[in-house]
Amino acid sequence: MESHDGGAGSVVGDDPLLPLVLTVLEHYGYACTLISTDEVEVSRPDRADDTPYRIRLTNLRQWTAREPRDQWPALVSDFLGSLIAATEADLHEGGLDLDDYASVRSLLRMRLYAEDIGDDLDVVRRPAAPGLSEVVVIDKPTTLMVLTAEVVKEWPVDRDELFRVARENVRSDGPLDAHVQPVGGTRIASLYGDTAYVTGHALWVGDYPVTGPYGALLAIPTQSVVHAAPLEQAAVPGAVNRLIELAWAEYQQGPRSVQPHIYRWHEGVLSLAGTVEQSADGSLAVHITPEFQDCLEELIRD
Repeated sequence: MESHDGGAGSVVGDDPLLPLVLTVLEHYGYACTLISTDEVEVSRPDRADDTPYRIRLTNLRQWTAREPRDQWPALVSDFLGSLIAATEADLHEGGLDLDDYASVRSLLRMRLYAEDIGDDLDVVRRPAAPGLSEVVVIDKPTTLMVLTAEVVKEWPVDRDELFRVARENVRSDGPLDAHVQPVGGTRIASLYGDTAYVTGHALWVGDYPVTGPYGALLAIPTQSVVHAAPLEQAAVPGAVNRLIELAWAEYQQGPRSVQPHIYRWHEGVLSLAGTVEQSADGSLAVHITPEFQDCLEELIRD
């Protein structure tokens, strides 16, 4: 294993997961460079034209944290084996010409990610709300590919058109399932489906029967679910508390975590309603934004 960090050896030694990760990757013939405890750069020395790429370990850590330590070798092997198989399949796909926008257009999709996604790459993204980025991806047969500025620089469309097409394609895939439960005088809907693009639906949650006179309150803890509750006068306290509990627990558990915060959807606009943090005593602290506080005061007056 190589490393950019002279102290990486001690980091690996102190971390029970990293030695398993490095062993599996090296078994598959990859040279590994430890970027951080949650990121490894890999390459294939036996390929002259190989381009190094990075593997993030956040999701793997969340998966393994749920299981006994003696199950970790199998989990790591399955996780990395699936990832490597998808990557190798992409390398051998000859039918997709990324230079040809017409052939890629129908494959464009979008997701919401935490705002720091792609800080090391110039990905095609734009702010969706504080803490969230809307990111365009290519829906490939075995995996999804985050779109970069390098790929699109010669395409005959601007970025606004890319986002429009990506949203249109996600919506045309069909609606999500909605599981609705009564909670504290209101109802909370969990939106999910057999798709990698669940989070995109947070931007048009008005398509679902989960909005009230002031819109809806949302939580987007992972890529697998969007929780929503109507903003109605009597139900706000119960909805806020339940959404905070759901968002924090699912964000911490993962995998594919997005944000633990709560958001407001109103007339097609997504905004931050409150940030959620854990206090030293283990309790959750919520910091309501001034904009959402104004909304609550208006709602109470009505």
